[in-house]
Amino acid sequence: MATRSTKQARLDEARSALAAADDARRAGEHRRGAELAAQALAAARDAGPLRLQASALNLLALHEWRIGHAESAIGHGLQALPLFKRNRDAAGRSQVLCTLAMAYNDVGLHGDALAHVTKAIEAARTAADPSLMSWALNRTGVTYEMMGDCDRAERFKLQALEIARRVGGSEEMFSALNNLCSLLHAASDKAATPQAAQELLLRGLAHGQEALALASASGNTHRIAISHGNLGMVLLRLGRYDESLTHMDQAGELAQRHGYRGLSLSLIADRAMLHDRRGELDAAIAMYEQALAQAHGTDDHTMLAGLHEALHKIYKTRGDLAQALAHHEALLPLEREQMKQRADTQARLLLNRLELEQAQAEADRARLDAEVQRLRASHLETENRQLAVKAMELGRHALEDQLTGLANRRRVDHELPGQLAAARERRGALSVAAVDLDHFKQVNDRYGHAVGDDVLRAVARILLDNTRSSDLLARMGGEEFLVLFVGTSITAATDICERLRTAVEDFDWSRIAPGLGLTISIGLCDAVTSSDMRALLERADASLYAAKRAGRNRVEVALTSS
Repeated sequence: MATRSTKQARLDEARSALAAADDARRAGEHRRGAELAAQALAAARDAGPLRLQASALNLLALHEWRIGHAESAIGHGLQALPLFKRNRDAAGRSQVLCTLAMAYNDVGLHGDALAHVTKAIEAARTAADPSLMSWALNRTGVTYEMMGDCDRAERFKLQALEIARRVGGSEEMFSALNNLCSLLHAASDKAATPQAAQELLLRGLAHGQEALALASASGNTHRIAISHGNLGMVLLRLGRYDESLTHMDQAGELAQRHGYRGLSLSLIADRAMLHDRRGELDAAIAMYEQALAQAHGTDDHTMLAGLHEALHKIYKTRGDLAQALAHHEALLPLEREQMKQRADTQARLLLNRLELEQAQAEADRARLDAEVQRLRASHLETENRQLAVKAMELGRHALEDQLTGLANRRRVDHELPGQLAAARERRGALSVAAVDLDHFKQVNDRYGHAVGDDVLRAVARILLDNTRSSDLLARMGGEEFLVLFVGTSITAATDICERLRTAVEDFDWSRIAPGLGLTISIGLCDAVTSSDMRALLERADASLYAAKRAGRNRVEVALTSS
């Protein structure tokens, strides 16, 4: 009787903490919400109901993503998914899939993010819930924005807004309007003409003003601060500096009062940009330096890099070349650290995902009869050994190229035979591309090896940003790279290689050195037709040489061998 009373007390505690965590979500108090959701989860696990555990994990993941803990959000979101699936809760699945997508975007895994928002749309459709559909479309728009496809991003966000207006959802409307405002003022920088930029900004202004009205009506201070910040940037780009400063000051006061540290830092940088636009270079430098001082000691390398880049440009404009050079040099270790952090995060996420999948497999196996257990035992044991080997290999320093952070030739030699065997056994698709920088010797000769190293790192980053986490990227030596497209047909791999080639050609290489330009040549072949790794790499190299002979800056696909 006492045990039952204790369980009921924990159940009541879980429900109470969960309700409070949801109230914190609506108020924008995400740190407090994360603490309450964690309390709800602990109580729910003691009490037992899986549905309650799933709801607590869902809210915990959402709050963690909002306060910048993307990796933890992914871990808890992935735990919630099978519980929602077991309970046939399509609405809960759609919610947590949206959170997972945003968290994957934050760690640079945009391919995984797109896969999750696609599933979120399907789950929202199954739940027949227009509010969830609005959120899923909104998050799809954000994902395309992160991938650089602004036109598609706007279309999805407008669809989300249309549904939100139809159902009268204030939260959904605010999010769609705010994200549209942010998208349009960022897109204005890339507009073809000043008139086109003006049109984008005026549309963004209208969306931002409506978002601010909704945020003010809700009383959610986080939304109000973000809305003021976005409006400040739109008005800045429109040249309406006094109005811009008013909104930035209001956003900054809210951020300071409620401890929104990341937003507060961004707003200092925004004010510095305003002074820069006005030609008040000394004031701009002072504010950028203030933001830089506050950002030091944090792990926000993106913010630090942005501040150093802004100071590099402004000192260069003022003619203070020594300071400009100092800030440019400060960018390089930050970029290396960003790449290392991304690789480390992706490795940890892979390990966590494998551990979670293993735990789920073991739980499923426990529910099967003895015969199925006996048949699967050998397979599971082999799979676990392979996963353990892979986990160890991911952490081994010897398998990483020290300059770019990509895999090296030794890792390719280790993994490629297994991928070939797996593709033959499962009759799966597998493609390999040899990538070589065109006229790279001229870059070293003209600009020096330090610039050459920066170019190699930049190419590695472009490859990482435009491929999936499941693909294998390696620097084979010198200026030659290799991309192994796992589960990708030769036709799809050709399209990806064309995107890689274009991304390199379109990159602003003048950021590294004035007058610098770069292209790549790619040789691509279908790996499943080869049983020998050496022969496969020779085919890819032959296609690469064919691309070089044909004029460079092109993709050459090897003919399928018989």
